[in-house]
Amino acid sequence: MAKHKHDHAHDHKHHGNTDIEIKVAIEEISTVKKRLTITVPKETVKSEIDSAYRNLKSTASIAGFRKGAVPRGVLQAKFGESVMADVSGRLVELSYTKAVRDNNLSPAGNPEIDFESLKIDSNADLTYVATCEVSPDVKIEGYRGMELSKQETEVSDADVEDALSRLAESRVEYVEVDRAGADNDLVTVDFEASVNGKPVDDIKADDFPVMIGSNTPLPGFDTAVKGVKKDTVKEVTLKIPETYKDKELADKDALFKITVKAVKEKRLPDIDDEFAKDLNEESLETLRKKVADDLVSVKAESEKERIKTEILDKLIEKHQFELPTSLVDRYHSVILNNIVDSMKAGNMDPEDANLGPDELKEKYRSEAERRVREDIVLDSISASENLEVSTEEVDKAVRHLAEQRQIPYESLMERIEQEGSLGVIEDGLKHEAAFDIIIAEQKKA
Repeated sequence: MAKHKHDHAHDHKHHGNTDIEIKVAIEEISTVKKRLTITVPKETVKSEIDSAYRNLKSTASIAGFRKGAVPRGVLQAKFGESVMADVSGRLVELSYTKAVRDNNLSPAGNPEIDFESLKIDSNADLTYVATCEVSPDVKIEGYRGMELSKQETEVSDADVEDALSRLAESRVEYVEVDRAGADNDLVTVDFEASVNGKPVDDIKADDFPVMIGSNTPLPGFDTAVKGVKKDTVKEVTLKIPETYKDKELADKDALFKITVKAVKEKRLPDIDDEFAKDLNEESLETLRKKVADDLVSVKAESEKERIKTEILDKLIEKHQFELPTSLVDRYHSVILNNIVDSMKAGNMDPEDANLGPDELKEKYRSEAERRVREDIVLDSISASENLEVSTEEVDKAVRHLAEQRQIPYESLMERIEQEGSLGVIEDGLKHEAAFDIIIAEQKKA
């Protein structure tokens, strides 16, 4: 997780000091919330106001005055309120940034500042209160020498044969046969439906594929064509699903007229040298070795992910700490946006299908809290171990990510830099290094 710093989005065009003298009093509201009382001395306030008017004087155009020669009193009368608001905003930005930097704070979000009550005067100090959330200062103990469970990761001959069978399934062919349809056959049909003798326009199709023995959108349809040969017409009564869009027809019995146009038998390729060559391997033996190596990699990665979860479970259980609400909110928003994107792409989790917006928010709130806890734990360990990542390591990670997403490395890196997300990748690499230390230092059985 990247260290989240205050986001300054203002485009100020003033001149003047960028590193100002301030006074800061910090009150601990909680372990994750601080109240900063920040004071900017009146000399700095006056200097900024004077600078703002000098800048305005050189650019303002007012009828009756030459450009650059408008008296300050006229400028104050016309632009005073705007100038003071602009100066106070700049001073708050500069002083808050300095207060955070000087006190080694890492705010988890933007501060709360009451601008309505903030008064600026050229002859007085500017004092305001900023309330900000920070990540808790957590010291994680006991991560070296952890007792972790182990699971078998060896790949057996049976595992390899299963993987080869799955490869063969991915290259299955369907060959037309002159017989009645049976289980696992692919049957091509034309069909039309009628209710009480009246055709239902939306329930008909040509060259519709039906896999016998598999679920179909219309329950019982695959059973209806089982045992039927090519060029056969069969009529069968089936119930229209209750979810059908036309509520008058939903859950009604309909007469289906089905014409079988082809019966195709499933044919799997023989797992031999020719099969291997089709997969760009020299022989079945080299294919088996490649499959075995891939299975070893997958199992090792899966086992590492399981161990990482176990590590985090144990460390989170052992270390209790408060979470910054703004950081949880940010993670929560990202998770929900990803859920919505998945839904739009048709990849909805079945468990989410019947949940309303509020229920979805509640369900994924706990996931957001868990992710924040994980990152705080891993950030603490990374700091304790003084973990750093090189530019080369970051570059390699981005290249790998580009390959996974099948997009050009240059465009991905440009987007990451524009979004300021490079720190996220750096922290991710630090977290992986932290896991590697913990796994290497685990208690030996």
